[in-house]
Amino acid sequence: MLNPKETEIQHLIFGSILVMLLLAVAIISFFVIYHRRLLKEQGRLQKVKDKHQRQLLGFSISIQEKERARIGRDMHDEIGSSLSAIKMLVNRLPNTDIENHQLISSIKNGLSNTISDVRMIANNLFPSVLAKFGLADALHHQVKILSASNILAIDLVLDTKFELNFEYELAIYRIMQELINNVINHANAKNLSIMLNQTPERILATVKDDGCGFDAAIMEDPIQMGIGIKSIKTRVAAMQATLKITSGKDAGTLIEIHIPLNDEKDQR
Repeated sequence: MLNPKETEIQHLIFGSILVMLLLAVAIISFFVIYHRRLLKEQGRLQKVKDKHQRQLLGFSISIQEKERARIGRDMHDEIGSSLSAIKMLVNRLPNTDIENHQLISSIKNGLSNTISDVRMIANNLFPSVLAKFGLADALHHQVKILSASNILAIDLVLDTKFELNFEYELAIYRIMQELINNVINHANAKNLSIMLNQTPERILATVKDDGCGFDAAIMEDPIQMGIGIKSIKTRVAAMQATLKITSGKDAGTLIEIHIPLNDEKDQR
């Protein structure tokens, strides 16, 4: 049987152990709570950083689009009008002989082609059809023009007229425009399929061609990545969208873009 002094020592030991355990638990709890708060704060800062980057991207794209619109209007109003006036003056030249007639006809044809090119470039810089009639009609108009040139067969399927604000529709139009241009310039494809469908939460854009394909790893290499792809990735990032590319040599290319519509400002 323990004497009072030994009992007291034993209680002190147990008490010290208990205090140390409680202190250890308190320290561990503090570090756990601190770590969680640190992770939460890092997550909050990352969200702020991502939002700031998207705002910068959006601001940069907005400036580019405004400059494009200005140049497009100047080309259409100034250069287009000047060329049309020159064509009217040429029409007044006398066709006194066969040589003059042939020369004037060549000038007229050259001016007509140049006026058409200026109008097409001006429309690419600022798509007036998009501003007037919306994304669906603008895409149909673009496909109609390209189909008339017999460059490749394009199948466009849209399941809605879309209900988005102009900035969002313009961003999607630019992405589709760039993807189509990439197929025309690089894919050596005969057929191109474009599908867009909208739900309350997102838009899914699918672009598929039967061309030569490429190594999808290029998409992650800034050096090998072309300007068109960089432009697409910038716009995709600004919209918080996701881009998936499936491609291979002689296997064509499939591109899927998921565009979220969680923010009410994205919709009309």
